Amino acid sequence: MTGAHLLTRSSILCLITTMAIVAALASVATAQTQPPCKALSQDRTITWCYPIDDATVGASDVLDWGWITDSLPHTAKQYLDGQYETSPPDIFNGALGINYDDKIHTWTIVVTDSLGTFQKSVSFRQSGQLPCAAPSSDHSLNFCVPLNGEVTTSPLRVAAVGRSSTGVSYLQVWADGVKYWTEHDAGTADQKLMNNYIYLANGTHHVTMIEKESDGTSIKKTVNITIVAQP
Repeated sequence: MTGAHLLTRSSILCLITTMAIVAALASVATAQTQPPCKALSQDRTITWCYPIDDATVGASDVLDWGWITDSLPHTAKQYLDGQYETSPPDIFNGALGINYDDKIHTWTIVVTDSLGTFQKSVSFRQSGQLPCAAPSSDHSLNFCVPLNGEVTTSPLRVAAVGRSSTGVSYLQVWADGVKYWTEHDAGTADQKLMNNYIYLANGTHHVTMIEKESDGTSIKKTVNITIVAQP
């Protein structure tokens, strides 16, 4: 082979490397979009991982994340408080910021196939109210939920209030060395709050809340909890 048809050893290696990088990026993208809870096993069902139904969330964005399971060809429509928003894919993943209006809102997904329609709704409240008492002293963090030693079920509620006259950049929650949420906006310049949920497997976990102050100082508190199966 000559000319344009000649593939050198270096070009082949370059092609293989490029293909591997593309595959790795695709794998990462897929992993990042996988919902954190398992889809219901029954056909023609909708699984909402987020938001948690009837939950109050102290976060700048409320996630809508989950699964549509339907073996038949189908279409889907998503509504917020009865108003059409979008046509979600079978793995849906979005977010909504509604400025902490402290009102109950409802997302509904309606799926249509040859057998008819089925739907599922979740309600939530986005609130800027403190989930627990603010720290009484400066440069302090009140990590109030969960309690150390608590035995509970997943999803796990995590709530905290951080205070600093220097300024609070964000609150951040980790579990077993994995970062879950970072909240920059909920609260004020010198006081931030977090009130959210994380999915954890059954077993013992170390959950850490971090308050990052504007000067770079970090305040950390860790609790040990146990997740058990839903009754």
